[in-house]
Formats: sequence, C-alpha cells, structure tokens
Amino acid sequence: MLTLILALLLQKADPAAAAAPPPDPMGAYLADLEKAGILKEQDAAPASLERLKSQLAEAEDDLVTGNAQVASVKLFRIIESPQYARFDYAPEFAIAELTLARALIRAGGSKTAEHYLLRVLGRGTKSPAFAPAYRGMVDIALETREQAAILAVLDHFGQDFAARGGTLPKDSEWEHTYLAGKVAYEAGDASRAESLFSGVDRQSRFYAAALYFRGLINARRGHLASARRSMCEIVEQVDQSRFTFFIDGRYYGIKDLAYLALGRIAHEQEKYDDAYYFYFRVPEDSERLPDALFEASWSMFQAGEYEAANAFLDEFDRSFGRTALAPDVMLLHAMIDLKSCRFDEVRAILDKLVKIYAPIQANVATLLKDPDKRVAFYRRLLSKRSIGTPRDPIIELLKVDPAFYKFYGDIVALDREAGMVPGEVAVWDELTAHEKGGAPSNATEAVRLVNDVEALRPLAAGDPEMESRVADLAAEARRAARLGNVAGGPFAKEAESTLALAGEARRLRAQLVVATATIANKALVDLDKRLRELLRRARLTHIDAVIGKKKKLEIEIANLRQGRFPADLFATLQLEGLMGDDEEYWPFEGEYWSDEYENFK
Repeated sequence: MLTLILALLLQKADPAAAAAPPPDPMGAYLADLEKAGILKEQDAAPASLERLKSQLAEAEDDLVTGNAQVASVKLFRIIESPQYARFDYAPEFAIAELTLARALIRAGGSKTAEHYLLRVLGRGTKSPAFAPAYRGMVDIALETREQAAILAVLDHFGQDFAARGGTLPKDSEWEHTYLAGKVAYEAGDASRAESLFSGVDRQSRFYAAALYFRGLINARRGHLASARRSMCEIVEQVDQSRFTFFIDGRYYGIKDLAYLALGRIAHEQEKYDDAYYFYFRVPEDSERLPDALFEASWSMFQAGEYEAANAFLDEFDRSFGRTALAPDVMLLHAMIDLKSCRFDEVRAILDKLVKIYAPIQANVATLLKDPDKRVAFYRRLLSKRSIGTPRDPIIELLKVDPAFYKFYGDIVALDREAGMVPGEVAVWDELTAHEKGGAPSNATEAVRLVNDVEALRPLAAGDPEMESRVADLAAEARRAARLGNVAGGPFAKEAESTLALAGEARRLRAQLVVATATIANKALVDLDKRLRELLRRARLTHIDAVIGKKKKLEIEIANLRQGRFPADLFATLQLEGLMGDDEEYWPFEGEYWSDEYENFK
C-alpha cells in the first residue's frame, strides 16, 4: 500500500504526468501477485459481475467510514485486475472507477484521481457516472487551486467530445462556466469573469458562489447598489414557497461571507444601522464570527454608539481573545474610551498595547533581516504543536494563507507513509524469496538495522534540514542492509522501486518545506506592516488622550473659577452641605430590602 500512497502524493508535483499518464503500475503488480499465487490464496472466488458489485459495495462502505486507503486498494483490484477487464462494459465498472477517484482524492492522490475521472468521462454522457465525474474534476480544480490547468484539460476533452458529435449535459456546462469564471477572476479579467458568472444557472450548485463573485466585482467597481442586490439574493428568498436555487454544503460558508459583504457595503455607505443588522446575522457557529463582531463594533463606533461598540468588543474578548485581530480590538477599545472622555483608561490600554506588541514587532523585523532566525521560526511554525495549539505570539498574529496548512498536511502524510518503507521492502523481499522457492530473506534484519538510524528522527524533529539528512541516512542504511538479500526475482525490482519512491518523497518534502517557508515569509511581511501601522496609530491616539486630558482639566479649572462645579463634585458638595457635624453619609451600594424603609407595600 505504501507504493500506492507515495505515488499518489508524488504525482501532485508532476502535472505533466496527469496530462499523459503512463500505464498504471497497479495492473502489473496485481498480475504479478496473481502469478505468484498470493491473491489466489486470499481470494479463490472467480471474478463475476455479482462479485464486482459485492466488492464495490465493500469499498464504498470503507470510503464512507473514512478508510480511503483501504477502499483505494480494493477498487484497484477491481479496475486494474485482468480478471475483471471483461466487465468494462458494465455501469458498475464505471461506478467503481468513479468511487476509486473519490477515494484517491480523500487519500491525497488528486492527480491519479484525474486519470480515472477522465476514463469515466471518456465513456460518454450516457454513462450514469458522467456528471458526477465532471463535478469531481471541478472539485479537484477548486480544492488544489489548479483551476487553469484543469480547465485546459476539460477544454481539450470537450473539443474531442464535440468532434465526435457529443454535447455536455447542462449541469456539466454550468460547472465548466463557473470554473472558467474563476480562472478569469483570478487572472484579473473582471469583465469576462462577470459575463461567465452570469451564465451560471439557478439549477447549478455554484449559483450562490457565482452571485457572490458578481457582487465582489461590482463592489470593487464602486457599483455598491448592484453588489448589494447580488449579496441579498444569496441570503434572502423573496418567496419562500417557490424554488430559488440549488445549494450544497459550501452554501452556508458563502452565506456568511455574503452577510459580511453586506455589512461592509452598508458601512461604506455610512448606513451603520444596516451594517449592524447584517453583522448580527452571522451565526454563532460561523468561523466568520470574529470578523463580524469586530466590524460591527467599528460600525457602532462610527455611528457614535459607544456602548454598543463596547458590548461587541466585550463579546469578542470573551470568545476570541487569542486571534490575529487582538491588537486591532485593543486599539478600538482605546478609541472608544477616547470618544467617551475616559482618558486615563485610554492611556492604560495603549501602554499595555505598546508593551505587548512593540517587542513582537521588533522580533518580526529581526526575523525578516536574519535568515538563520527565520529558519528557526519556520521550524516552530512547521511543528504540529504550534499549528494545533498556537502559543508563539507571532504565530498567533499571523494570517497564513490556507495553502500553508494544505502543504503541511502533505508533509505529514509523506512522513507517515515514508516511515512504512522498511516494512514494505521486507514484504517485497519475502515475496521474492517465496517465488524463487528459497529460504526467507533477511528483510526482518534490514528493519532492525535501520532502527538505530530511525532513533535519530525525534532528535531532528522540527528541523527540516536535519530531518532530510536523517531520512537520507536511513535510506542508505536500508540499502546496505539489503545487500545480502536475493538479487533476482520478480519482486526484487519492486523493492528497489519502493526505496527509490521514498527518495522521491524526500525530495518532494524538501520542495513542500520551501513552499511553506515562502508562504510564511509573506505572512511575516504582512504582519510587520500591520503591527507598524497599529503602533503608529496607538502613538497618535495616546497623544490625543494627553491633549484631551489637558483640555478637560483646563475646562474644569475655568468652571471652578466661575463657580460652576462638575456634576460628580456638585453632588458630593450638596450632600456635605446637608449633613450636620455629627452625621455621616453612607453611599448606596445595593438594593433596598423590605425591612429597610417604612413605606414598603
């Protein structure tokens, strides 16, 4: 199974392999295993259409329960095995290819999944798996962000398909139109993107997403009324009794984004009550809630509703204190207090802000200047603990591109599967010995020999360079340990291929580390700019607080000279004037009880 999984991950780095994939090696492996009698011993039942259906059902159960790798292997045995080749005509065979593609996508083998999805599409529109396969291709494009490349593949397929007199189903046409719109949008061609998004029908699952992008395009052009109409169509249904448009699981995330966009449009138009309404509609379980709370507070601040603005910030502090927006929230707290003439509180908050974030900004600037320190930071960022439960203050403030976590997941998958290399090589060696009829090889000894090197891995954890060096050393140890094994046989080549594939995995890992470092470096640059701007605004607000405090004292002194007392001082003096020398005033500190005053009824 390691050979399969590593091959799936490695094909991500070779788009050319997906365009013209070579014959899949799994068919040759299965044929060799059958010749060796391995598969026949495990599965003596003859191939039949009923058995194909049964094994397909078992694979689907594995896929549903999360065992994508197991499902992939079972489906490979159906699709690539010569025993089942004669059932290629059956609809169940096409469903098996589609299910294999889905399993491969979950296992991380998007490129190999494309190969099987294109096989399904090549069967024509009469196949029941055609439309789901086309959707699968579009999903891969959106998930991997290889939208332009996959669109080119689909266009090439569409040309060949049209040359044979075929036409795409309506659903597939809408899928293609949306994907083409995304490619145009990412390329900066707003006019073409808007035209394509307008061609997505209400019966398409991408209708809501197309509306959202149309709204974004209009908003960036300054056509706020048109943008608002598009966003409102996403979140509201004029007539609940009639069909509006189809949705899928991604709709609810788009709906939250639409509410945020409506709030921002209303804020831009200085309709702060409308902005409050739209921000308030973002549900509590949405990942966009922190942004909604912060932006709602800012709208209330702009409207002069300082108590409401503080209420939103208090809710933010209770629920999302440790987020990248924390310094922005602290600064907004100070600005609200400044407008409320609480100058001492303003200075206390700003002193705390500078004390916390000025050293962080200095550390970020140092990281950007010192490559060695930056590498050490990337080690922390690439550690599972830091991503899962961030404790580093810089990591907490970073707004990292989601691609970082995708690459990190690939690194984890490569490490996990590459760690199985010794056991897989041992299996191939034992199969070689079994085929030749000789004594068992010393494959088990190979695993023991490499354990000493493997013990170094925990010491190198978190250091990409050292991890790579230890992996190379382990590979050399495995090769040295195998020198005494049988040199010939049908599976000796597979053992060597497995080791070579592990080497390719290490090289791919190094490329992924570089890619994650590039993303992290951009996030560091953005954080440095953001913290510099926040600290600059904090200094200006601090100056305003000092000036405001001075002005307030000047006004109070002028009023005292003219016999006018402040409200708080006036109330105190009034009470003192009514009390005798032998009397004492106790201020009210709670509710009155029924036995504490005479007029209780």
